[in-house]
Amino acid sequence: MNNLILATDSYKLTHAPMYPEGTKGVYSYLEARTGAHDPYTVFFGLQPILRVLEQGITQADIDQAHDLCDAHMGPGIFNEDGWQHILEKRGGKLPVKIRAVPEGTVVPVGNVLMTVENTDPEVPWLTNALESLLLHVWYPTTVATSSRRVKEMLKEKLIETDSPLDGLDFMLHDFGYRGTSSHESAAIGGAAHLVSFQGTDTLPAILLLQQEYDAWDMPAFSVPATEHSIMTSLGEIGEAVLTRDLLNDYPNGILSLVGDSFDIFRFTRRIGTDFREKVLARDGKVVVRPDSGDPFTQVPQLLEILWECFGGTTTPSGYRILDPHVGLLWGDGLDGGDEIEKIVVASMAAGFSPANLVFGMGGGLLQKVNRDTERFAFKCSAQKRNGVWLPIQKNPLDTSKASKPGRLTLIKNLQWDSYRTDEEGCWLDNDEADLMQTVFEDGIGVGKTTLAEVRERAAV
Repeated sequence: MNNLILATDSYKLTHAPMYPEGTKGVYSYLEARTGAHDPYTVFFGLQPILRVLEQGITQADIDQAHDLCDAHMGPGIFNEDGWQHILEKRGGKLPVKIRAVPEGTVVPVGNVLMTVENTDPEVPWLTNALESLLLHVWYPTTVATSSRRVKEMLKEKLIETDSPLDGLDFMLHDFGYRGTSSHESAAIGGAAHLVSFQGTDTLPAILLLQQEYDAWDMPAFSVPATEHSIMTSLGEIGEAVLTRDLLNDYPNGILSLVGDSFDIFRFTRRIGTDFREKVLARDGKVVVRPDSGDPFTQVPQLLEILWECFGGTTTPSGYRILDPHVGLLWGDGLDGGDEIEKIVVASMAAGFSPANLVFGMGGGLLQKVNRDTERFAFKCSAQKRNGVWLPIQKNPLDTSKASKPGRLTLIKNLQWDSYRTDEEGCWLDNDEADLMQTVFEDGIGVGKTTLAEVRERAAV
């Protein structure tokens, strides 16, 4: 980000003179409004945005913004005096205070997640000038929420079938790098997925977590896996030769083989007949990966073939778990947790435990979401005039878009594990705690959370 002044929507450049005379403070908050796709959100991804805010502004930034605004919106529109005040009186550091819930906190929708206010009475317009950039936290929060909901569902199904939980952290794998709109989206969205899971092929997510969340112990893992360019190299007749060579070359660990280049059922049967002894001799697991077709019928059928060839064990409630040398991965065309649940349910109906399965999600995880998925909104709730904070609220005919008035905070009842949004500084009972923490003040980030802390808060 080269120029924070221009990291906003055009119309916000015009707002400084529009506030009522005497306005010295603007206070706004972020929430996921009631009616969101999920009943809660996992707050994540603010920390990298705060690092961007720390860069502040320079004279070159002001000059560039002045010239662009004159050409874009007309002469005399740009708030040069306001930005010069920040540069000259505040050293270019942004005089705002940001409070937020700790990242990884699981908060029911309809509650405050972050508040922003100016700390210099000469620049009340600055609060909402930062809305556009700060609201980008909707994206990693939405991805983190989606992944956690899938993990929550998978854990419930594993418990329902009396299945082991030791593979839960790897049951949803991120295949989304190529399906995102940018490298940056892949990095922060992929990082959000890793709040709840530890499987990814999105390498930029690992780098971001190391740089921004001190995740220097490797936070995510992947395995050797083929793609169609490999499995089709020798044509249809050569698929078996390639499979044999791969099993010889990778005698240990997990090996994922895409099997639908020609006939997924023939391929799976061949794994369990022609190559059965090689598979069983490996110190690890061979994962069959179909990549086309109807998963709701195909997955149970493929599990049945693997069971016929390799057998396995049965849980106390009668669900079959394949021999640990084989498994199945479905990663084609998944748009969300509902489809994963349907595949799991279809497999359970065929008598198979969810522990046999791993899922991969790409664009459905990192790209097919938007700000309205969880109904994120950033709204002004108080303004300061004549030394007094006045509550501000929008209350349209569409009451689902009504905003909250006043200076806000998030209270957690520790006994009942419940949350409520209340007035900042409100009375707290002995079993209550104010979760909001100052994370940025006058141009400097305050404190830093780690991935380990985020994961602990978001744990299912």
